[in-house]
Amino acid sequence: MSDNHTGVVDEKLRMEAYDNLYICDVSVFPIIPAANPSLTLAALALRLADHLTQLP
Repeated sequence: MSDNHTGVVDEKLRMEAYDNLYICDVSVFPIIPAANPSLTLAALALRLADHLTQLP
C-alpha cells in the first residue's frame, strides 16, 4: 500500500494499474505481523466498505 504510486494499491485499496479494482486482503500489508492479523483485516474491510458506499 502506498500513497505515492510506488505500491500495488493506493491508500484507498484501489489497484494502481486499474481504475475499478479494489483489494482487501492480507496481501496489501507491507509485512505480515507475528500475531493474528484478523482484526486488522476486519478493520481494513470496514474502511473499504465505507469508502465504496460513498462512491457515485
